Amino acid sequence: MTDERGNSIVQSLAKVSKKQKLYKRPPAVEEEIAATLALPLHDAFRLAAAGHTRPQTLVYLIRNFRPNRASPQYDAMVVAFFSRLERAGDRILRDLPENFRERAHEEVQDKALELIASNNLDIFECSFKLGAERLYLTTKSKMRLRMKTEISREDMTAPDDDVSPEEIADALAVRAGRAGTPLAEIKAELQSIFALLTEQERIAVGHYLLMGRTYDEAAAAMGCSDTTVKNLIKTVREKARETKA
Repeated sequence: MTDERGNSIVQSLAKVSKKQKLYKRPPAVEEEIAATLALPLHDAFRLAAAGHTRPQTLVYLIRNFRPNRASPQYDAMVVAFFSRLERAGDRILRDLPENFRERAHEEVQDKALELIASNNLDIFECSFKLGAERLYLTTKSKMRLRMKTEISREDMTAPDDDVSPEEIADALAVRAGRAGTPLAEIKAELQSIFALLTEQERIAVGHYLLMGRTYDEAAAAMGCSDTTVKNLIKTVREKARETKA
């Protein structure tokens, strides 16, 4: 479908791939988008939201027809996008434990929202499958790293047979300059502080305080920067001070 000058009415892609090539839609996708644009817009939205178009066409409509006000029809397309994205990720994540699968889906959804907000979805119009795989494979790698390094609440409050609660409490007390503080007092403080921590703060505490790792070592284990670890520990200490106030 073309305009009065013979040019295609379908907006071209401008994003350059890592190989310095413009992303390009398959001809069949271009044809479907053009055919969809020939319909009244509410019909096009309805078909895309119901899954009757290719996912690339759905992405095209989401990108190029953002409403200026609330639109249930547009929102239905966004919901359909995330539904398709999650289905694509289910296959990639199927060998992860359930709790890590759920967290991976949440991280991918957050990243996809950023891509939608920044209109950075060219790869999804080129190949929805490729776009989904890149997001999920990257996130899956992060989840695998966390599975190896993450410390659970049980690990912090019920150590294994090789380390006694007294040794854990003593180590934390020494770290805080409070050697000789009664075990019961230390454990009570740990429980009250622990309840205030986010998951990332808890992991940072485990690596930096419990294991005695440096900021750099903790950052390497967590897959983040040492600055992030420092900020997490700083926040933890602020929360700890609040519990004593």
